[in-house]
Amino acid sequence: MELDPYVSAVVSIRRDRQPGPDEATVENPGGVGGEAAAILEGTSPSEPGPTRAVSAADVAVPVHGGAIARAKAYFTKAGFEVHAPLGATFSIGNRKSRFETFFSESLVIDEERLGGPVTTADGERELPLGPLPDEVREIVESVALPPPLDYLGDRLG
Repeated sequence: MELDPYVSAVVSIRRDRQPGPDEATVENPGGVGGEAAAILEGTSPSEPGPTRAVSAADVAVPVHGGAIARAKAYFTKAGFEVHAPLGATFSIGNRKSRFETFFSESLVIDEERLGGPVTTADGERELPLGPLPDEVREIVESVALPPPLDYLGDRLG
């Protein structure tokens, strides 16, 4: 049985897309209402969640809310676990296979290193934005896999 480990990535919002008044940020934790509205846009209370993996182009892009709220809502609707923003970034997580299907990119986990850093098959840390709809690419600057952890720093050398 092949494992399908959990992977996370950091989504960075373009610098020209400043958080709006409806954004939930460290500075404005009360902006959750705008994010909730963006996530629920186009759904009904009785509508079940997605039961199959959909491509990036199959996910509806929210049109209401600020840049961070729309980006978070988009990735939430795409089935990713979305974490609280820190400034103009937030993290997303899901199984390795979901990232590979969604971003049309094979991922490699370095099982030999502590923390198992993840890269693309080409050794890159940034995931391609090409599969994302234009409306999302206008908001998102990058989706990057975290750098390898340096548990001991320079203490070994």
